[in-house]
Amino acid sequence: MTSVILSCPTVRDELLAALRKAGARTPVLFLPRTLHNDPAELKRYLQDTLDRLANIERVYLLPSGCGGGTTGLRAGEAELVVPRTRDCLDLLLSGARLSELRRDIRGIFVTASWMEQMKASEIDLDRLTAKKGRSEAEQYLRALYKTFNEFYLIDTGCYDLAPVRAYIEPLVAVLNGKITEVPGACGILRKVAEERVDEDFLRVAPGTCVPAGGFLPNR
Repeated sequence: MTSVILSCPTVRDELLAALRKAGARTPVLFLPRTLHNDPAELKRYLQDTLDRLANIERVYLLPSGCGGGTTGLRAGEAELVVPRTRDCLDLLLSGARLSELRRDIRGIFVTASWMEQMKASEIDLDRLTAKKGRSEAEQYLRALYKTFNEFYLIDTGCYDLAPVRAYIEPLVAVLNGKITEVPGACGILRKVAEERVDEDFLRVAPGTCVPAGGFLPNR
């Protein structure tokens, strides 16, 4: 089967590792990072990309349910396969079955890819310090994060945790928070790499649309 993967760059390292392990050569198109902030723009970009694809039998959509950015997308000539996950975080935390996924902890999750996104953002501690001064930057971040001061470092086995921990430690100190390491089995990404499409995925036939309500409930 001729397949292609459209993926959020926040799972780049983990997806490429899963493909290598599976010995798969499935082409991957990584989406622009800026789409992460605007579900409507994400949907427009994805639909335009789908409309342009040719000679493809199956497309895996790895933005999954992120912000509703895939709901309503129309499949062209290719079948769409969409994980029933809410977002990229579920892709990383998933195991053998989505029914077993528990995400009842409240906080900020971080990987190497997310660190790069944080560095490029306007709320990066060093960037804010250069703009506002240290004291004002810290006050701004405490007001922004409010009660969110628990940070979870996802160990996917695809990157060195030490630089990521070193990057977020100053922010955690400002917020008087703490860092906890949690495992990331990346079960959905492994299934995509192996093209094992089971009950954890929505299958959207050519010419039909991604339905609403087919993803994990928010909790």
